Amino acid sequence: MAPTLSTLRSKLGFAGKAGVWKFLALIFALLNLKSLPFVWHIRLLKGLFAQRRTSRLRLTTTPGPSTLFQPLITSSRSGFLECDYNLHKSNSTYFSDFDVGRLELLVSLCSHGLDKTRKELALEEKEGRGDGAMGKGRFDIRLGGVSCQFRKEIKPYEKFEVWTRVLCWDRKWFYVISHFVKPGVFRPKSYMLQPWRDGRRQKDHDAESDGVVANGNTTPSPHPAIFATGIAKYVLKKGRLTIPPERVFRASELLPPKPADYEILPATSTPTPESTSNTAAAVSIVDHITPGNAEDVVVASLKAGVGNEDGEWTWEKVEEERKRGMKIAEMWGALDGLNEEFAGDGGVVLGRY
Repeated sequence: MAPTLSTLRSKLGFAGKAGVWKFLALIFALLNLKSLPFVWHIRLLKGLFAQRRTSRLRLTTTPGPSTLFQPLITSSRSGFLECDYNLHKSNSTYFSDFDVGRLELLVSLCSHGLDKTRKELALEEKEGRGDGAMGKGRFDIRLGGVSCQFRKEIKPYEKFEVWTRVLCWDRKWFYVISHFVKPGVFRPKSYMLQPWRDGRRQKDHDAESDGVVANGNTTPSPHPAIFATGIAKYVLKKGRLTIPPERVFRASELLPPKPADYEILPATSTPTPESTSNTAAAVSIVDHITPGNAEDVVVASLKAGVGNEDGEWTWEKVEEERKRGMKIAEMWGALDGLNEEFAGDGGVVLGRY
């Protein structure tokens, strides 16, 4: 005999008035799954293991330099508990979604290169070819800073995509840029790590009401499909020794052969003139940027995965893209000077609460 509804509710613990509240609480939790304790950690671990598995499969092919600037897309939805009193996604919650996209990108691109570099550094240390006490310690990636520019609100339970890609690098830092965008507006030409998706791409749709035309053509800025744009910088460390990002990218087979006369970027434990971020240097960069270039970098980042695989990616082409991204990175680096604005010692404050 089939169990009645009341019997089923009793077995599930939803009987009586208390059961109704339990049921409603369960529904509310499911609708706000992203905001529950430890779910962020689960999302990171899921992305880590998924991309590690993908990167192993990728070893059977040659990724090539064209993939270095290609974006990785993660999809999500803004839950009610992520919203503030204005009933749109709270600014603090953007960073948790950025974390997931950045982790998956770095693992998918550089997992093999990081493992290879780690073994090389361990061997150099064992054979006494390392940098002594400077290189003693664990080899890891450290987040040096993150910032976000908000352009358009994300409403409760609205879907969005996060397009994350490598922007540029110098002797010390490498920069990753992420865009929150409307889903389906930007349609990739193909999926390098997921070729089975190529036959299931979305059909073209009419996006004129959003001011966006198919295939990446856009109306003048501000771009109507972008909700927000974030940038983060990372440094590779072994103990106190800084490892140039170029070394890991090369170990990951993401860089083309460089010219014989090109200067090899050494590991350094102190900031170099190229990597030092200060206000004076950033102002000189800004002086050489024509109006609209910053917006061009943002929009070009979204187009990077649409058609940048066409043609051969020579060292000169990679350098041109890297230097273009550095225009934005160096302007953002000027914010490091904000630390000097702190003047709390011995001053007058409003109070302590």
